Amino acid sequence: MRFISRVVVAGLLGLAAGTTVAQSPAELEVMVPDGAVRVGDRVPIRVAARGGEDLLWGELRVDVDPEGPWVMVEAPREIEGARPPVWELVLVPLEVADLTLPSLVTTVREPGGEAFAVAAAGVPTVKVGSVLPEGDEVDPVPLRDPVGVSGFPWEWVVPLAVPVLAAAAALGWWVRRRRTGGGSRVISTLAPLAEIEALLDRLGARLGREPAEGICDRLAAGMRRYLERQSDQPAGDMTSFELRLLARKLGWAESIRRALQEVMAVADSVRFGRHPVDEAQLRGALDLARDLARDLNSQLAAQAESDEAAEAAG
Repeated sequence: MRFISRVVVAGLLGLAAGTTVAQSPAELEVMVPDGAVRVGDRVPIRVAARGGEDLLWGELRVDVDPEGPWVMVEAPREIEGARPPVWELVLVPLEVADLTLPSLVTTVREPGGEAFAVAAAGVPTVKVGSVLPEGDEVDPVPLRDPVGVSGFPWEWVVPLAVPVLAAAAALGWWVRRRRTGGGSRVISTLAPLAEIEALLDRLGARLGREPAEGICDRLAAGMRRYLERQSDQPAGDMTSFELRLLARKLGWAESIRRALQEVMAVADSVRFGRHPVDEAQLRGALDLARDLARDLNSQLAAQAESDEAAEAAG
């Protein structure tokens, strides 16, 4: 991936941020591809955080206007191992023009300090051209006359009758099994925490004996199921980025959100990036997932007790 256009934006950390931040200010370096692109092309964007190593960075947010000229097809993904963090995302332009990128915003703070916003105010532009040939007037292709038929389409009777009859037979068989009690459903009788811990125990026992891809597939699926049961949200259909947004929306502790990001980063790097990972790293991810589940279970239990006490007092 080749990037040449760049812009560096200093973060406004305020007068109270201290001398360390003043000497090494937080910055965002935004890189876009060289040359023009066309409407509908996928445009990879890279955003690199710059600043002191002791700074703690939040997630990168991209403020895409629903009515604007950009559509985000891949949300920001933090590159594993990059410190300070580096994000990659993919946008698609919908207009022919020199388009300015959407607003890029993140937060940063010193350990123990308050978080401050770092917003890119001078993001680069991308030259977007048309998919049509330049300088030529292109006439639209004329519509073809509709293909019509006359009379009853007997040739479709037999092909359509076969799947319909098969579906009717299958439905009748299923109804008979329901009446005779032959059907069964697998329903988890374990609490969410007990279920995820049992899964983590099984995965831990398979370390070194099964491929890392299979371990990470089941780890990612198990975490999504646990979060779905604990939040009553469709976490099973969410991306890792959407899971972090969900955790922030529901007010989960920062330690839980950070652990979730680290666990899913390990799983995704193996599942999608095919990055090598050793047994120690996988075991660390399993242990972190267990701590995450226990901490979230404790936080939700405390919230439930607080809500019950408030209702009783009211």
